[in-house]
Amino acid sequence: MQQEQLTTYLQRQQHISEEEALWHPLRMQLNCYLIQELPPLELVTSVRCIVFQEEQVLVVKNPFNVHIQPGGRREQGESLEESLRRELLEETGWEIQQPSLLGVKHFHHITPRPENYQHPYPDFLQLVYCARATLYRPEAKEVDGFELGADFLPVAEVKQLTLTANERIFLETALQTLGICD
Repeated sequence: MQQEQLTTYLQRQQHISEEEALWHPLRMQLNCYLIQELPPLELVTSVRCIVFQEEQVLVVKNPFNVHIQPGGRREQGESLEESLRRELLEETGWEIQQPSLLGVKHFHHITPRPENYQHPYPDFLQLVYCARATLYRPEAKEVDGFELGADFLPVAEVKQLTLTANERIFLETALQTLGICD
């Protein structure tokens, strides 16, 4: 039933990109959609956000690359917005105002389910938002977290970075949503 519900939901959304995601040793098909309605919440494992400060975008560095969608896992009992705000603080030290929902990333496992795998399988979702930064709280940032740093860069510079197809489309949609001219 859950698979049927997901398929029906995704058919109503605007498909924007398809790519392969590799989270060693897991291989997944990643389809991204612009959305107007929330998906089945039991499949939403994490939330992401493109964060702006005036005409600049928050770029996050980790041991493997740079990206523009910080965020992370939902915790038991948290609302989507509570998860988003907590994760952004932990990863970047930034608070945000009025997040706007942009889209959903649909991950579908290609590889067999690993033993003791505790997450939804074969499908799970990540929601993507955009928001403006309000307050920097460096003491709230995890010191030993996966993310190594985060800096605001002008939109033109961000567009020159090596971004995934979905990051580029979500960035353009976020710029339109927030009325930012680049």
